[in-house]
Amino acid sequence: MVAERGPTGVRLVAIDERGDRSFVLVKPAVGMVRDTNPTISPDRWVVFASSRGRPFDETNLWIAPLGVDAVPVQLTHGPAIDSHPTWTRDGKAIVYASAAPSDGFDLWRLPIDRDGHPGAAVQLTRGRGHEVTPSVAPDGTIVFAEVTVLAAGQIESRLEELRPDGTTRPLTDGPADASPAVSPDGTAIAFARPVVRGDNRDGDLWRLDRKTGAITRLLDLPLTDESGPVWSPDGRQVFATSLLHKADGSPLFSSVIVVDLGEPTPRARLLEDRAGAIPRLTPAIPHGRLDRGQLLGDPEYLPALARIIAAALAEEASDARSGHTPAPR
Repeated sequence: MVAERGPTGVRLVAIDERGDRSFVLVKPAVGMVRDTNPTISPDRWVVFASSRGRPFDETNLWIAPLGVDAVPVQLTHGPAIDSHPTWTRDGKAIVYASAAPSDGFDLWRLPIDRDGHPGAAVQLTRGRGHEVTPSVAPDGTIVFAEVTVLAAGQIESRLEELRPDGTTRPLTDGPADASPAVSPDGTAIAFARPVVRGDNRDGDLWRLDRKTGAITRLLDLPLTDESGPVWSPDGRQVFATSLLHKADGSPLFSSVIVVDLGEPTPRARLLEDRAGAIPRLTPAIPHGRLDRGQLLGDPEYLPALARIIAAALAEEASDARSGHTPAPR
């Protein structure tokens, strides 16, 4: 499952291991709406952040059963911005980040029963900064990014964990570590960390061993920013969002990539719809078996991305020569 950009905003769709769209997962809303950051329960529910009924850059959480054009129901209400939900391993609750209009993000826990009905939300953190992008380990420990705004307006971010006994401890020193994801067996954390390359820096994927604290690079893609890693149920693959920027730093194209950790030399592959290049982000993986052979047959990411961008530039040049205005993506 991925969030897919289009002319009416961002919608959730189901794709197969090739990247081909199978169906629209959640019934689209009327007007410009942003449905993103889905998370799938161990049984039958998907929770996601949505701007339905709110400004495009503000979200509450919604829930829907897995299925074609499922009708979602709102889970959280009010003026707070609720984002980045993740299920607990037993499927009985979600943990998410929430911020009141004039306050920072904290982590909350919301029980959800078997019928998708919410209980009473409980606040988990009250930090001086922003606690965001949580991920829950099998033992109930919550790993998250602690974001601090410095006096000069700069931002620092490091990974921390909230243990079941309520204590917290830092896992990394930062200064810009983000979007952690705990592996299915709880032994590792995939996360995003920028690498400085000359005058620029780009986000790469890294792996933290929870037992030893050792950090190793998971993937090195010098031209793109990777973020939001998600593990496959068996821990064999890591999926992520990859973003290519324009020269001025604005987004040009977003893709969902997959890395098979069982390869002798892991490499990124692109999940691309054969119907055409479609901007996609924030993948979520259902509980079940993936077709590894099909994933290994997907095209290598950077050559495929170069082909997509070259085709888009050629189409843009042709439109300019003909005076045709392309339809919005």
